[in-house]
Amino acid sequence: MAAIDPGLPAGNKKLAEALRAMRPMLPTGLETYTAIAAQAAKDCNSEHLSKTTISRYFSGKLIAPGWFICWLHATMQLGRHAGTPPPLEDLLVLQRSANNPTDCSGCNSLIRELGRSEAERLTATSRRWHLERILAECLDRGRRAGSGAGGQARPASRHRPPITLPVPYHRADRQDEVNDIRAADYVTVRVSALASQQNHHEATAALSNAAAVLLPAEVAAVVVSLRGREVDDEAETLLQGYARDQSANDIMSLACSLLEYELFSDAEVLLRAAVK
Repeated sequence: MAAIDPGLPAGNKKLAEALRAMRPMLPTGLETYTAIAAQAAKDCNSEHLSKTTISRYFSGKLIAPGWFICWLHATMQLGRHAGTPPPLEDLLVLQRSANNPTDCSGCNSLIRELGRSEAERLTATSRRWHLERILAECLDRGRRAGSGAGGQARPASRHRPPITLPVPYHRADRQDEVNDIRAADYVTVRVSALASQQNHHEATAALSNAAAVLLPAEVAAVVVSLRGREVDDEAETLLQGYARDQSANDIMSLACSLLEYELFSDAEVLLRAAVK
């Protein structure tokens, strides 16, 4: 194994040292990074795992996610060794400490830079969604204006009572719904990936940036998507942050949207946090 870079943050080095101490305790057949990556991918149904990623976990250049540490600890129990395996709880504490950048000014600077980039990207994406809505409305008006061109051939049809559609029609309502879901999918995928890697600081920054640039209806869709993926901690963080940072009108709009999704408890959490 390559030596640990002394310039790494203290949390990264401690976690890497703990992982390296566990490696000789693994069962036979897991002596290489390639074998570890293949077995972990098979056991955990993870397609995005390579020899390079495993190497970075053990060198401290990349913080190992919680699921990998749990798998490594469970696999280590199957090996034949004389040493005493470290408790899983201690390993997870090291992992959480490695993700906490408060003792590293360089990490803090990098997270702020990433947060600004994320905000700019979300702002540009939101503007594109709004322009698509405006375009959809223009096209909708054009189609309805064009459909009236042949009305002179059948003047009696103008006096015909309107037919009730099976779904109430509001101009561009379906386009709005699609855009709300598209925004929610983008943010949810990003936040879920960060949460699965235990990168809670970056996940919180992404949610804060999303709340600042998305419409209340889009934020409600994000909450629905997070709940659907069982990323409940991040959903709570989004609601608490929104209640703290956004205007009263936006908070009430978000609460109404949550009620439309029948997320009554989330609407209550939002309003209680806003009152506090």
